[in-house]
Amino acid sequence: MTLAGHRPTWAVLPGGVKLHYRIQGPPGAPWLVLLNGLLSDTTMWAGVLPGLTAGHRVLTFDSRGQGRSDAPAEGPYPVPLMAQEAWELMEVLNIRRPWLVGLSNGSSMGLELLAEHPGAFPGAVLTSAVCRIDFAMALRLRHWLHCLELGGPGLQFDAAAPYLWGDAFLVKRYPFLKQYFLKQKMMNEPFHGSRHQIEGVLQWDIRSKLGRIQDPVLFLAGAEDLLTPVWKCLETAQQVLHSRFEIIPGVGHAFPVENPRAFSERVGLFTTIRTA
Repeated sequence: MTLAGHRPTWAVLPGGVKLHYRIQGPPGAPWLVLLNGLLSDTTMWAGVLPGLTAGHRVLTFDSRGQGRSDAPAEGPYPVPLMAQEAWELMEVLNIRRPWLVGLSNGSSMGLELLAEHPGAFPGAVLTSAVCRIDFAMALRLRHWLHCLELGGPGLQFDAAAPYLWGDAFLVKRYPFLKQYFLKQKMMNEPFHGSRHQIEGVLQWDIRSKLGRIQDPVLFLAGAEDLLTPVWKCLETAQQVLHSRFEIIPGVGHAFPVENPRAFSERVGLFTTIRTA
């Protein structure tokens, strides 16, 4: 989907992969780099952008296999590779010292970036962040992949939806969410891009590198999150030296989508306090 008034822009990375990106917000303001969740694209941030761009310069982009970006035929797409390409994009665009804001697999990318480039970021706000894909999570993700292969994006959506949103939000928004998801998949993402994204996270484990992270991190966890439950997110936060942990009542896995205003307020408050 092309947002009103937005002409798509791309950057070519050193390895030749072309990533779709957009920059919004006042020039000279502190940078935020938003990192998408698995099987998502830049439109997942639509609800939070009005709040975030009021006081920040914001980069949104599609990783390989997402949205309008390239989806190389060779896979899988491991988390460290996607994080490295996010770093390369920031280098190409001359973005220095940005705050990182991630959801789910975007939070995994954020942890990789913080561990590999200590001191390069003032900090991060990471939602639904875990430190590894354990057996139970891998089982769910393989099930989603099988649903995609057997029944297409519609069946995959129904398999994933109960794990992604809180009960009240899902009941109220299910028809719109599914219609929107299917439209985005049909317009933009090839099947192999989705498959390579899922396969690329199945063996991910960053526990041995969490001790390298020195920058402040706010970890947010939805009280109703069934995919990355609170206790798994807390386990991750406890291994990061300068971390804060907050449980958000009434939301599931996708806090920025379910309550964008509350999410934007938390990001704004944390980045402002830490910048001051």
